[in-house]
Parts: sequence; structure tokens; C-alpha cells
Amino acid sequence: MQDRPTAPELLDALAELLFTDVREWVPHERRFQVLIAANLCSVVARELRAGAAPSLADVALFRSILGVEGPMPAPEDAEAEAREAASELAWEIRRGNLDAEIESVAGRLREHVGRKLEIARPSYTDRFPESRDG
Repeated sequence: MQDRPTAPELLDALAELLFTDVREWVPHERRFQVLIAANLCSVVARELRAGAAPSLADVALFRSILGVEGPMPAPEDAEAEAREAASELAWEIRRGNLDAEIESVAGRLREHVGRKLEIARPSYTDRFPESRDG
């Protein structure tokens, strides 16, 4: 365990500095790049705060859709397992194996997309509160 400030707190501070001060110091034609860097810091901070929880939730969701059971992965393996399950789910969708229930599957995948947006752009989901309810 590290003392404070934590890595997410440091990234938040850097994002704030880039957005409020540095953006004003740089030439106008470079400001967009500063905003990208500030957003990148914010996204990484949110990913660090979230930890393995989103990946574990995705593993559970994808397995549920696929009808696969099994023990949940350890937190350090969650991202790789989520990617593998997502790949398998995409393959099943492409093969047409879920066509009979595609509307239900699409509805359930809103949960996955909502988790991704909470990390990448949390204010986006504020525009669509129904997307949080699944």
C-alpha cells in the first residue's frame, strides 16, 4: 500500500492541471492535444479505481448469455477472462447461434456498454438514465 496521494488521485490532479492551467499556456493549435492528455489521465484514474470489478461483472454477464457455468476468475485474471468470454460471445453471435434471442442478448449487453461508458465517459450515461437500468 502506498501513502497518499494514490495513483488515481495523482492522475486526477494532473488532469485538472492540464485542463485548467496548461491548456491556457499552450498555443491554440496544441490545446486539443492537452485536452486529450487530460482525458487520458481521467480515464486511467477511473480504471484504477474500478479495479477488476467491471471485468468480473462482464465475465458473469457473458457466461450467463452463453449458458456457461464455472468458478469466477481471480481478480488478476478477470480482464483476460472477460476478453476471452467476449470473443466467444461475438463468435456465437456471428455464427447466428443466438439469433432467436438476439433482442434479449442486445438488451443484456447494454449493461456491458454502460460499464465501459462509466470508465470512458461517465457524463455520457447521464443523458440516458434508462441505460443504467439495463
